[in-house]
Amino acid sequence: MSKKTKELSYRQLSENFINSKSEKDYNVLYQRVKPGLRNYIYNVCKDNEATDDILTNTLTKMWTKIDQYDPKYQITTWLYRIAFNECLGWIRQRNRKYSIDAMKEYGIEISEHYSHTSAHDLLIEIETKSEQDWIDEDDAIMNSYESALKAIQELKPMYRDIIEDRLLNNMKYEDIADKYGVPLQTVKNRIRRGKILIQESMVK
Repeated sequence: MSKKTKELSYRQLSENFINSKSEKDYNVLYQRVKPGLRNYIYNVCKDNEATDDILTNTLTKMWTKIDQYDPKYQITTWLYRIAFNECLGWIRQRNRKYSIDAMKEYGIEISEHYSHTSAHDLLIEIETKSEQDWIDEDDAIMNSYESALKAIQELKPMYRDIIEDRLLNNMKYEDIADKYGVPLQTVKNRIRRGKILIQESMVK
C-alpha cells in the first residue's frame, strides 16, 4: 500500500470503491479494514477458526452488498454490525461456551431481539432499520451479555465454577456433581443462588 493510499480516510477509501466497483479499490479498502475487523471479531467469539470464517464472510459482503451501505456513516460501523451479527449466529449455533440462549434459559435477561433471529434475517433488516437503530440494538445486547459474563466472574468460586460449567460449558447437573464431589441438590442450589446473585449484580 502506497504512502498516499495510507493517508486516505476510511470514507475516502469507501467512496473510491463505491464509485469504481473495482477490484483494486476493494482490495485497498479490504487491507485497511481487515486488521481492526479481525480483532473485533476475535474479541466477540474468542475462536481463531471462527474468526477467520466470519472475517471472510464479512469482507465478502463488503463486495456483494456495498449498495446497501449508507455512505453518510463510517464504512467500519456498517462492517462491524455485519460482523457482530455473524458472530451472534456462530455463538448461538456452534459455541455453547458463549451461548446467550443458555443464559436466558436460567433467567439471566439478555436482549430478546437476537435469540430467534438468524444472521441472514438480521442482514435483511438493513433495508428497514436506520443505522442508529442497529447501533442501539448492538450496544444493548453486548452490554447485557458482557454484564452477565462479568457478573459470573465476580461470583465466589463455590458459585462461579458451577455456574460456568452449567451455563457456559453446558455440563449436565450429574457431571458437575461428580466433578466437585458434592450432592446433586447442592449443585442445583448453588446454580439457583448464583443466578440470583448475577441478576442482582446486573441491575446495580
